[in-house]
Amino acid sequence: MAAILPASSSPTLSDAETARPEGSPPTRKRVAPWADTAFSLLTHGAAWLTLLLLVGIILSLLVGAAPAIQHFGLGFLTSTEWDPVQEKFGGLVMIYGTLMTSFIALLIAVPVSFGIAIFLTELSPSWLRRPLGTAIELLAAVPSIVYGMWGLLVFGPLLATYVQQPLQNMFNGVPYLGALVSGPPVASAFSRPASSWPS
Repeated sequence: MAAILPASSSPTLSDAETARPEGSPPTRKRVAPWADTAFSLLTHGAAWLTLLLLVGIILSLLVGAAPAIQHFGLGFLTSTEWDPVQEKFGGLVMIYGTLMTSFIALLIAVPVSFGIAIFLTELSPSWLRRPLGTAIELLAAVPSIVYGMWGLLVFGPLLATYVQQPLQNMFNGVPYLGALVSGPPVASAFSRPASSWPS
């Protein structure tokens, strides 16, 4: 017959007590303690250098623009007059044009970008997802000025012929709309957003 061993009289520990470590964790010996210090100094130096470069750019712009600021004052931002002969310059037209073309570009680009992202991630078949995503990334790699020049040289003449001239004939008798579509504004309004598309 097999002998039956008596139960151990030592107290048993629960699973929670055995899983709980006792004492401090073992310390890891650093092979090169100077490397952490050097890395910290380099990263802090790079961050401060970036801020100093930004301050330097702002100061350089202020110094370069000081003669214009002294001559024209803040009225430069609100004046629409641009007459190089009489040396009268106002920047409101350029500021307004930049803001409007940026707004139009965002109005076009944001819905299209969201639509492309949703299509690629949710709706696109697997065989189309990779080549289409690669093509879009290649398009994003092209600088936006290339699209702007393409729009100016290709779409500008087309819009001037097939959009601007019919609009001029349509709104010729209307005071404000006739002035709006006369001259280059229509061509620039359609070609400049292409140069503002995000690259």
